[in-house]
Amino acid sequence: MDTDTVICWCEEVMLSQILSAINAGAVSSKAIKLETRTGMGICQGRICRPLVEQVISSYTSRQLHESPQLNSNHPVRPLSLNELAGNRKDV
Repeated sequence: MDTDTVICWCEEVMLSQILSAINAGAVSSKAIKLETRTGMGICQGRICRPLVEQVISSYTSRQLHESPQLNSNHPVRPLSLNELAGNRKDV
């Protein structure tokens, strides 16, 4: 993979940023999430998590089952834009 490859499309995180985080000592999905915002976008890591874990496994001696995985934080319930705006008519 090229270092310009986008790993997390939601947060526009490239492989080079993940590798920098690994070189700085982040060797788990959770640590990389805190360093790079990977997995914090709208998909909550459902798209990028497997790629992040593959990168960790490839560039460190850790196996996938050895590192803490990303947690996804789903909303309690979906909100419409109208509800989010507080039913304001001027928006």
